[in-house]
Amino acid sequence: MPEVLELKPLKKKHLKLIMVESEFPIEWWFEAPKKEKENIIWNLHLISKEYLNLIEKLLEKYKPDFALEEQPNCLGAFLNPNDPLKLLFKEKNIPFKHADISENAEGYLSSALDEHRSCIQKLEDRIKEIIKKRGDLPKDDELFQQLVLWKEYLKRDYEEQENEVRYKVREAWMMMNILNLAKDIDGKKLKGLFICDLRHFNGLEKLSEELGVETEKIKIKRTIKTAEIEEELEEDVEIDMS
Repeated sequence: MPEVLELKPLKKKHLKLIMVESEFPIEWWFEAPKKEKENIIWNLHLISKEYLNLIEKLLEKYKPDFALEEQPNCLGAFLNPNDPLKLLFKEKNIPFKHADISENAEGYLSSALDEHRSCIQKLEDRIKEIIKKRGDLPKDDELFQQLVLWKEYLKRDYEEQENEVRYKVREAWMMMNILNLAKDIDGKKLKGLFICDLRHFNGLEKLSEELGVETEKIKIKRTIKTAEIEEELEEDVEIDMS
């Protein structure tokens, strides 16, 4: 039976949600752009030792009863059985899950935009065909201009609808994931740790207020140790000329 989105306050439980900024932005699309599919960081879902150390310190400080991470929209999240975060939470005996919109809901919302995707692709093909035939941009061609405008209107509308799902819809589903996990945990006063993209902080905080969930936000500060990088690069490029 398909999962239904339903947000209800926890009964006889108080939840404090500690929102932790993910090390890298967690991107989401109905269909990932080609350039992102070739992005090593995005594809492998890499996590640094420094970030893992930070999470471990937060676990020691807050002693959460459970933890979740926003589901990364990439192959690595599904293919890597040795996900460092999963292993860390397992080692600490902390229930852990990924949070995201259900596959059925995503599929339904995506199919509603199939016509948009098809029209945009047909317009792009026609535009390329005209450019190839003319050998340049036919700036004075009214039909060409109209095709370009139609494509931009459709693309903008598609992006607006995708953005609605990317934030409002997914945030509601993620909050339901959090509440459902909290329901399964024994105790009246609970603490949950949620690792997610910084861009979700405001939306999740608003939902939390409506549902009587206390929140705390932790943003990470990034520093780059250029000396270490240069030293590592120098070691990598050493050539034995003997």
